[in-house]
Amino acid sequence: MKKKLYIETSVWNQLEHTDRPDWRETAERFFEAIQTGLYEPYISSVVVDELEATGDSALQARLVEHVNRIDPVLLEFDEEALKLTDQYINSEFGGKSSKSVYNDCRHVAVTTVNGLKHIVSFNCKHLVNDRRIDGFNAINIRNGYDLMVDISTPHKFVISDDNEDDV
Repeated sequence: MKKKLYIETSVWNQLEHTDRPDWRETAERFFEAIQTGLYEPYISSVVVDELEATGDSALQARLVEHVNRIDPVLLEFDEEALKLTDQYINSEFGGKSSKSVYNDCRHVAVTTVNGLKHIVSFNCKHLVNDRRIDGFNAINIRNGYDLMVDISTPHKFVISDDNEDDV
């Protein structure tokens, strides 16, 4: 059975960034692994919203092209995900009400309510962070979700000679 991977916006963005060549290379290799059919890719309307908010229209077009090339399953952000997002904000993130933190919580909520375990992200401040992951999972458990969300960088899913048999 293929692992279902929710690909958060920061991974798509790395395909167009030049300031972190190591992350860009990892993103490229990650998407190569996706294209082999090993994984089933997912995004949500949250990713679409964030891509649409890109101020540079040429950059936005390139990002949309990357998404279209991979053709991930699109999850809708619904009322259940909204309620869970609000709990994340009110419990774990307290006074941090920035749009980016809110969207980060939306990514986790839409993934949780759709039963996806794996979130792939380069956002090490708000998502790929053990304390935050524990907080998300504690709230999920309190709300009856038996799924433990795993949030990691694309490095975990890149195929190499060293980990080819582990995938």
